[in-house]
This record gives sequence, structure tokens and C-alpha cells, in this order.
Amino acid sequence: MRKIISGSVTANENNMKLESFLKNRLHLTKNEISRAKFLKNGICVNGKRNRVSTLLKTGDLVEILLEGSDSTSPNLTALKESLTILYEDEDVIVLDKPAGISVHPASQKDTDTLANRLIFYLKNKGEDSVIRIFGRLDRDTSGVVLAVKNRPAATRLQRQRENGSLFKSYLAITEHAPYPAAGTISAPIGNDPRKRNRMYVTADGKNAVTHYETLAAKGGCALIRLTLETGRTHQIRVHMAHTGCPLLGDPIYGNGACKSFPPDSLSPHRNDTPGENMALPPIKRTALHAESIHFLQPFTGEELLIEAPLPDDMRLYLSEQVGEEVNVI
Repeated sequence: MRKIISGSVTANENNMKLESFLKNRLHLTKNEISRAKFLKNGICVNGKRNRVSTLLKTGDLVEILLEGSDSTSPNLTALKESLTILYEDEDVIVLDKPAGISVHPASQKDTDTLANRLIFYLKNKGEDSVIRIFGRLDRDTSGVVLAVKNRPAATRLQRQRENGSLFKSYLAITEHAPYPAAGTISAPIGNDPRKRNRMYVTADGKNAVTHYETLAAKGGCALIRLTLETGRTHQIRVHMAHTGCPLLGDPIYGNGACKSFPPDSLSPHRNDTPGENMALPPIKRTALHAESIHFLQPFTGEELLIEAPLPDDMRLYLSEQVGEEVNVI
């Protein structure tokens, strides 16, 4: 799939070099411009192919042809299963991932993933796109997942991720209420040498920063909203367990896995009393939900905030434990 990007030259851009216009006005990368040079009618001014050294005049129409994708996703099997679409345009699609399925296959035998379902959906529409996922979620985590349909859009969204204009917010239920009720956790995270696939806070780890605020707290649990400055593996789960408030249902960092904080002791980051409400009703997965994603449409610059409603299992748990309707999506 190829994509045409265009723009008209303004009076302020009169006598500007075509290459400068492509970089500064259309925000194209050096590689995108280089690839377009070798395409038939790859770079045109007023419908005619031009060199990038061409001087532009007011009112000129500049068009550049971009390679949308290098190939389809050949190793993914299309699977006809339900898919909840929160937003879609010709460049991106935002999905609401249910808990219990992976974003990508872990092996060739793993065919029921979000990517497999998305491949079927796009092929059924006649679209032949590479699946590029921005910000994967753990299998047990529900919520928003952003997928990109073409390479130029992916390039622009990567820039947004680097400059902070692309970000997510999360909702989590913790086993205790954090203290203070809102704050920032800045603690480096690395691989735990004692256990495979487990992360932990260590001075030798990579920088990791998590911001949180408590939305509701009662009965020994809390609903918190989190945003991340960094994207380390299991960052939210590790940071909340580190403060003595592991996520409810977390099989790795919660349910007694956080040995540093036994039931009858207090962490300085916990806002409850010793032994309070330790026998919480079970939840069948890690209580973490990607609530929303903010980004700019890659080519129009439209500001987008896409939200996924709190899933039924977390909403029901909160209703029973907190005893009131929590004001979230």
C-alpha cells in the first residue's frame, strides 16, 4: 500500500527548496525522501516529477509518494474472532483488548491473539497491512492497543512516543491503598537473577518513573490511575509491589509474592492498618487496564484521546469492595 502526502506552497515558502519543504512542512524523514526518489512519480510539483533541488513558487502543489508497507505479516494466521474497535482511520486503528489473550503470538501454535484477529479484520476489508503494535500489553492486561497500518505513520508515531505526545493512562486495583494518595515512584528496574521472567527494583536497573493517583479506596483495596514516563517490562506491577501495594490478582508480584511486606506489617507507602481486610475476594487476573491513549493523527495532526471502558470484572469487584460506583469510564 502506498500513500500520497501533499501540501500547497504558501507565500512565506516562496523560493524554498523542494527538499526543505518536504522536511520542514510535510515533516518527512531523510529516508522517506530518498525512497520516494526511486519511485515513478515519487516526488512531483504540480503533477510533474521534480528534483529535490527545485525552487518552489507560491501556490505550487507538492506531492510525494510513500511506501506504505514492505510486506504483509506472512507468519500470522488470520483468525475470525471478535474484535472491539475504538477508533480507526486509514493510518491507525485502536483496539480494546480483552484480558486473557496475547497481543502477538509467542509461537506458531499460538493463533488466537489480537494480531491474528486484526489480520483477519483487515484482510476482510481488502487491506493488506503489516501489523505494527505501539505499546504491547501483558496477556492479563485489558484495554487500549494502538496498531499502525503503514510505515510512514509508524515513523511519525515513533517520534511522538519519543517526544511524549503519545502516552497511555492505566487503571489498577491494588491490594492496599498507597500512601501518599498521589505521587511519583522513581526506582530503576532490572531482570531478577533469581527468577526467570521476573523483574525487580535494583540500583543496577534501567531508569523507571511511574506517576499515580488514588481515585477510590476502601476495604483494604484501592483504584489508582497511573501514567508512565518510561516503558520498562512489568513497570506498573513492579513499582506498585515495591511500595507494598501490589496489583490485585498478580501471580508474580502479588498474592503473597511481595515477601517484604507481610500482612501484619506496614509499608511506609501503604495507607491501611495492620491486618486490615487481608482476605479479599479473588480476581482471576492481574487487575490492570489500559484506560486511554493520547496521540496526534500522524498526518493531519488532529489530537486524539481514545478511551476503553473499565471491564466488567474490575467494575464488579470495585462495586462490591468499595460499595459505590466509581467515577471512571
